Amino acid sequence: MNKDIVVRERREHPRLDRSFEGSWVGTGPCRISDVSVSGCFVNSLAAPQEGDETTVAVAIGGHTFTMKGRVVYIDPGMGFALQFSEIAGRERQDLERLLRALAYEGDAA
Repeated sequence: MNKDIVVRERREHPRLDRSFEGSWVGTGPCRISDVSVSGCFVNSLAAPQEGDETTVAVAIGGHTFTMKGRVVYIDPGMGFALQFSEIAGRERQDLERLLRALAYEGDAA
């Protein structure tokens, strides 16, 4: 099994445990990791409050995806987990495709 994919029982979608360049509306450039079609982890010293709505953009495979979501967990000094609330149908399909391709790429290595 690919070590980059972390599947936990409480999660509906597998996550790609790699870091990507991104930006958070609250602070600007940041690193985004643990990405799936349902959420991500935003690595940032600054953090919104749990339950806040915010927007992140993440660059994956030459595409930039902008997603809105709700903060579901804060890890003080590390960042926060964001559960996506809106991903357009086509953008969601593109994100799923890229995440699968990157996971497969990791399996082949």
